[in-house]
Amino acid sequence: MGDLLAGLIGSLAAGVLILVVLYMVAYFGVLYLPAVALMTLLVGIAVYVYLRFMRALGERWFTVLGPPVIAASAAGVVLLWLGRGEGAVVVAAYFGEPVLGYFIYKKLAGVDRLWAAVFLLSAAAYAYSLPAVMAGHWYIPFAADLAKTVALVFIIRRVWGAAGGQRRGGRF
Repeated sequence: MGDLLAGLIGSLAAGVLILVVLYMVAYFGVLYLPAVALMTLLVGIAVYVYLRFMRALGERWFTVLGPPVIAASAAGVVLLWLGRGEGAVVVAAYFGEPVLGYFIYKKLAGVDRLWAAVFLLSAAAYAYSLPAVMAGHWYIPFAADLAKTVALVFIIRRVWGAAGGQRRGGRF
């Protein structure tokens, strides 16, 4: 449960940062340096989360598909650092998130089927609505990411409890 819980907590941190980035991009543009800095941090978190989930899931396709999704995101962020607005193609990399999320969903469905489904569906809604930001509709992926973040909180509570966090006196 340790790697699964670590991956979920990393995902939660990413979800919160994504909310901030979406707001920044909506009001200051995709080349706003604080937003680009947070996107860089998100790539680092993605690597951490990928490694944790890779160990926790043991799914061959998750292991194979993760690096190209993360690499595409990283390439987009590098372009943004170079002042190239087309770096916003980071959006395309996020289209792989629901595919990877499916493998996480399969594992989490055994813990809480409802919140696992909310997690997967909101991850898909977020990823596939991300291009709407470029048209000024940042609130659509924002709402989807917020739903994913809420689902992660409920899932983490369940996984934490199943891992014995409550017995050790820890509260979450």
